[in-house]
Amino acid sequence: MIKYSMVFLTAFAITSCSNNQVGTNPITGEKPTPGIFSKDSSKGISLDQILNPQNRDGMSANVNGFLWRASLNVLSVAPLISTDALGGTIITDWYINKNIKNQRMKITAFIKTSELRSDGIDIKVHLQKKENGAWSDTMTNEKLESQIEDQILNEARILRINSLK
Repeated sequence: MIKYSMVFLTAFAITSCSNNQVGTNPITGEKPTPGIFSKDSSKGISLDQILNPQNRDGMSANVNGFLWRASLNVLSVAPLISTDALGGTIITDWYINKNIKNQRMKITAFIKTSELRSDGIDIKVHLQKKENGAWSDTMTNEKLESQIEDQILNEARILRINSLK
């Protein structure tokens, strides 16, 4: 009996010390709604923000599965060095086309959105030429970048259409 009364008195003392009353702001007249861990639930982080993380651009941290699969399919002609499904990055190793022996290329794909959009992927193609037995400095090929982006977007569109059947 003494044990229960001590627990009751301790719980009563702890709760009575709390001053979690929310008053009206004297300047704006707003009355905040109390939250679990703060006196104003509009400040802080919500459960929705934890379950659906957003980066600073307002886009989700996930990548589109169709763009991811299409990028892997299209870039499979070259050996892959690195793939990061969460970050949406695919990097190929240097690849030499059998028809062009004195040139090699390296491709990097960045998937930037969780939606299937035309601006959801960014491709960078780096080219090197072999001169006097050594590979020269890297340059980019914007026309080839655009062609690869179009090929990936078409492949992603086909994958999405086939998934709806």
